[in-house]
Amino acid sequence: MSYLYTETDEKNANWFNHDNTRQSLTGIELAQGRMRGLTPFQLEITYPILAIAGNNGTGKSTLLALAACAFHAGRGGFRLAARKTPYYTFRDFFVQAEGEVGPEGVEIAYAIRHDSWRGVAPGVARQVRKKPKGGKWNNYDSRVDRTVVYFGVQRVVPYFERSAHVSYRGRFTPGRIAPEIRARIAGIAGRIIGKTYAEFESFEHRTYALPKVKVGGQGYSGFNMGAGESAIFEILTALFAAGPGCLLVIDELELGLHERAQARLIEELKVLCLERKCQIICTTHAHAILAALPPEGRVFVDNVAGRTLLYPGISADYACGKMGRAEAQELDIFVEDEVSAAILRAAFDKELRERVRLIVVGSHSSLKRVMAARYLEGRGACLCVLDGEQRAKHEAARTAIADHCDGKHQLAAEKAKIRDWAGERLIYQPGNGWPEKWLFETAETCDLVGWKASPAPRWGVDDAELAGMFERALAAGKHNEFYTLAQELGLPEAQVRSDLIAALRETLPEDFNTLAAAVRGRLG
Repeated sequence: MSYLYTETDEKNANWFNHDNTRQSLTGIELAQGRMRGLTPFQLEITYPILAIAGNNGTGKSTLLALAACAFHAGRGGFRLAARKTPYYTFRDFFVQAEGEVGPEGVEIAYAIRHDSWRGVAPGVARQVRKKPKGGKWNNYDSRVDRTVVYFGVQRVVPYFERSAHVSYRGRFTPGRIAPEIRARIAGIAGRIIGKTYAEFESFEHRTYALPKVKVGGQGYSGFNMGAGESAIFEILTALFAAGPGCLLVIDELELGLHERAQARLIEELKVLCLERKCQIICTTHAHAILAALPPEGRVFVDNVAGRTLLYPGISADYACGKMGRAEAQELDIFVEDEVSAAILRAAFDKELRERVRLIVVGSHSSLKRVMAARYLEGRGACLCVLDGEQRAKHEAARTAIADHCDGKHQLAAEKAKIRDWAGERLIYQPGNGWPEKWLFETAETCDLVGWKASPAPRWGVDDAELAGMFERALAAGKHNEFYTLAQELGLPEAQVRSDLIAALRETLPEDFNTLAAAVRGRLG
């Protein structure tokens, strides 16, 4: 279903697309060559948080690495405790064992929003990184200056499994985080994890850091934290220490967090992006992460026949469905019978079929009861497709759904609300009769004006015989049309139905396209 934008979403989109002072990364293009599983692609970024979804091996983490290498930083810039430099190079991410060949013949273009490039008007401009065959990457130090912080999956390794931390466990001393920042981090982490942290402190020794907290009068360190809990403190500590305008690059953001915490994390990061004008690019397999972001904050990476394809703005349900999540359809569509369902299947393309679930319910009165039940359950991701003969009774159908919600005993305002809800979710099959009547009458029209793809060859008959067959099928009476035609042809009824609908879809696509457009309108 359509994403509900918040005021924070709108403000974030506004500053990200208009503030030229933050060096925001607004696009990545692999113009030439190959980087692991990635082939040439273009990615546009229009929201300060971007979640990259995709199946394993499609290049999500490689895309993160490209983002991390977009910028440079001076020696005095912020760096994570374990890093030697405050910037990242391709060598950090693309390591070859003996016999392996690294990327060659590569050209990567970065679109960056700026306000002070020499000889270039403020706005979005490009920088290009190249690595010719047998050569080296060009001019790291000419990259735009911006603090980048990269978090890989190692952040969720428990501290008690980190041998260096265990060895130095008695040598950690309090860090230099200001008290007000520590309190802020404790509050944010508490809302994400679902705890009330009375205190938070980051302890340090050499290039190592260790979080310590107090909950309900009891203190404990990272050695006794859950993996997700300690990772949240690491991310928040780095975000505040890196300063406003930084870029955080995070692999598999959801690691170690339950679904509710994942959604809360995104909401907190939205607020921080608005406040600190920072940018976050992450990968994820999590429905909760994707669903918490506006469409501008989602992209799906796929590899089809060896080519990288990007799907920007993909819905959380559709993305997770492509990654194998069961029951991932975004919309339930209720219909009266299998003929109605077959018309819809023919109207939909592959993408639309994957995003919806067709459910045959029965009579139109049963459909109205089902819709009333959905309203009472608060499950609005549904659509009811009534036969064309019900179109003239649209207002009565809305009222019937409200009445099934015990509307006769409701206040007028509540009943009107249900009627409006139902009206948005009622659509109709083409024509003014039952589906078979429309199909066979339309087939007779095609006989007169000419078929683009006649069903006659599939049925082993001459085109001249079709008119009589359709006439006899219509004369058989309501809902007996396909049975009668199938008996005459000596073919299974389901095959005859499929053949005729496919032929009509190709010859007269307009009504089918109208149905598909109505469903897309509900998906958003």
